Amino acid sequence: MDYQSINSIFALSLLLAAGFAGARLAKLVRLPSVTGYILAGILLGPSAFDIIPHHLMEQELRVFTEIALMLVAFGIGERFDLQQLSTTWPRLSRISLGEITGAFVLVCGAVLLTMRVASGGGEEVAWPASISAALICASIAVATAPAATVAVMRELQAAGPVSRLVLSALVVNNALSITLFGICVAVARVLLGTAEGSGLAQAVQPVVLTLAALGLGLAGGVTTDLIVHRLSSRADVLIVALTAVFFCGGFAQYLGLSALLAGVAAGFAVVNRDRRDVRAFRALNDFEPPIYGLFFTLAGADLALSDLVRSGAVGAAFVIARAVGKYLGAWLGGRSAGMSCEQATSVGLGLIPQAGLAIGLAFLVRQDASLEAVRPVIINVVVASVVVNELIGPPLVRLMCLRTCEVPDSDVCPVPPEPSELDTVDVVPWTWPRLNPPARANGYVAASLSHPITAPGVVRIATLLGHHYGATPLAVHVVTEQAEDFWDIGPDQETVWLFRLARQEAQSLGYGLSTEVEFADEAAEGLLRVTRTQNVRAIVLGHPRAAKSRGFGKIVDTLAREALCPVVVVKLAGPLHTERILVPISSRGDLATVLPVICALGMVLEHQMTLLRLMPPDAQAQELDDAEGMALDWAREWKVPGQVSCRAVATDSRVHTVLEAAQDHDVVVMAASSQTGLARVFFGSLAEDVAQRIDKPMLLVRAGAESAGGGEEDAII
Repeated sequence: MDYQSINSIFALSLLLAAGFAGARLAKLVRLPSVTGYILAGILLGPSAFDIIPHHLMEQELRVFTEIALMLVAFGIGERFDLQQLSTTWPRLSRISLGEITGAFVLVCGAVLLTMRVASGGGEEVAWPASISAALICASIAVATAPAATVAVMRELQAAGPVSRLVLSALVVNNALSITLFGICVAVARVLLGTAEGSGLAQAVQPVVLTLAALGLGLAGGVTTDLIVHRLSSRADVLIVALTAVFFCGGFAQYLGLSALLAGVAAGFAVVNRDRRDVRAFRALNDFEPPIYGLFFTLAGADLALSDLVRSGAVGAAFVIARAVGKYLGAWLGGRSAGMSCEQATSVGLGLIPQAGLAIGLAFLVRQDASLEAVRPVIINVVVASVVVNELIGPPLVRLMCLRTCEVPDSDVCPVPPEPSELDTVDVVPWTWPRLNPPARANGYVAASLSHPITAPGVVRIATLLGHHYGATPLAVHVVTEQAEDFWDIGPDQETVWLFRLARQEAQSLGYGLSTEVEFADEAAEGLLRVTRTQNVRAIVLGHPRAAKSRGFGKIVDTLAREALCPVVVVKLAGPLHTERILVPISSRGDLATVLPVICALGMVLEHQMTLLRLMPPDAQAQELDDAEGMALDWAREWKVPGQVSCRAVATDSRVHTVLEAAQDHDVVVMAASSQTGLARVFFGSLAEDVAQRIDKPMLLVRAGAESAGGGEEDAII
């Protein structure tokens, strides 16, 4: 049979069938499926039966390799969660520094020494070529293949601190490998005498290209999140996610940037948005298996075992030095960061695979005429490294996962239906016992009144907060259009009506109400003036009826930035009850922020409170139990009143999880994001996203300037 005439469709069927069979056989002998795919590909490639024509692999089938790498990059971005990395950053930084330095230094020294010994000392003119080849090989050695590592972890459902560290280290070392490669190539051109233009410009270029790829990915990720969180159909989410992944990777290649870094940055942007809607990653999971199967089988078919012989002693030195540098460097970094010996010895095993990026950098060397003197040795060495590490890498990653015993909770939260349009606001009459004001009030809780519909609800929350603080509720109406005859014209009637509604609500709870009118150019200015002239313990505002209001957001940001007290925004939708209170928590500082509000609401008899701890989707059962225990300990430590329970949930979409849980509660209390400006645009705000879609009353709490830095409450969980 003339294999050279095989068409691409037939070749795809052979690759999938052989890969599937190889994966099943690999599992029988307790090897990763990835190893089976690669071995099946080797049998189809030039090292064995040579069934798949080389021109098909290089042209028509190459697109599947590129698609797989884009999907892998986007998936790695999900693991680069800043909230999780904030606690592991010391370990990540030391492990990355150790394994990158170890691989670079040992490979550089080993390649240089081997080349000098192999040449028998050589002539003096050979030193520049030897040093150039050693530097470029060392920069390529830093890179780790993400595809094999991710595939093995997904097959074993491995997740936990070590797995997250390894995947995060992949991002760091691949980014630095690209940057180091550009710098080393610039140095090599100077040593070889083939440099054109400024050496500084050539050294800076890779840094600029890296930043540009990251910027493209961040923009694509934020745009994807803005679209996906409005979708409820899994099919729609998949289409948008694929569009985003292909656009970021394809446009990056078009611009000459790294598609890998762009994809990682896009995933990073999605997972670090405050609402943390990761359904795009879950939808892509269903699309990936056949693509990954083709990718690894093609990778095996593209391997030429004869390259191992051609690389000679230099290739062997490269492979050994890289493995030792990665392993020892990661071990030293892990131990210096306080990791256990077992964990530290496992991390380096996940950093051995090498493939796509290394081949890509070697291809750049092949195309660069200025590196003609060192091209053969670099290409042979890199290809040999890929052959060896693609075969031994997946089993080592599997060994790492088994040694650390990191098996995640695979629970996937259902997507709740879209919320209905907001109905009329209904402040349920107070039926609890009337509250007893303190004999001597300790300051005020300011209730900003702007609309008759929201005034009763705002005053009720302000009165409950005042009761908690031992303060008097103070109704404030800010007039932004000042007039000398204000009290003799129409606005007077509106103000009197607002104060009358507010006073009736406060009196129904057993409290009196102070009132004050402030004239100011801006509403925030008037409220801040009150807080500076009065002992104001908290500020309560009514959320505007419109779904979005830029002006209102600026008012809240200004108050939270300059006022020395908490700012509480009351979003009214449907009947206002406070008997069953839901408190979603997504970070350590959330509980400290909402503490005064939940204490104020829980002081009333028979109130029930649920602390909903929002955990990453790969959180293990033990992590969920620990989170629940810490939250309950916090509630007991700070004497949170009422019947308090805690539920930790591993969630794909924080917004949908909160909306679903809210259906069984009367009111939701959330800490709102303190980010402003570009940070707010990038990270978003989970509380505000929930507020726009929820059909229940909601309180959004911002810590004031005095407590914005966190306090002792922050350290409780």
